[in-house]
Amino acid sequence: METQNPNEQPCNENLIKTEWATIKQLEKMLVNPELTVKEKTGAANVLAFHVNTLNRLLSQRGEKEQFSEQNLGDYVKNIDPRVARHFRRDYGVWKKALSLKK
Repeated sequence: METQNPNEQPCNENLIKTEWATIKQLEKMLVNPELTVKEKTGAANVLAFHVNTLNRLLSQRGEKEQFSEQNLGDYVKNIDPRVARHFRRDYGVWKKALSLKK
């Protein structure tokens, strides 16, 4: 069995691909006219979690974060303002909860 350096954090490429697929699916849910505002708000919370998880996986791999507070507007510009507000709030909550700095 191969031992790993404790300072080296393995990053699974499949996890990153899965996160991207999940984010794309959740983005579609936010603009789905068949969903209620409550369902879209729930999807926005899950989207915020996955965006932060992807950022964390990419930073562990040494790459630049794909999502920041500056470019979040691109992801919420076509959705209901109430849902967008929840998404921005949840993004901040999950960013703090998943922070590597505690």
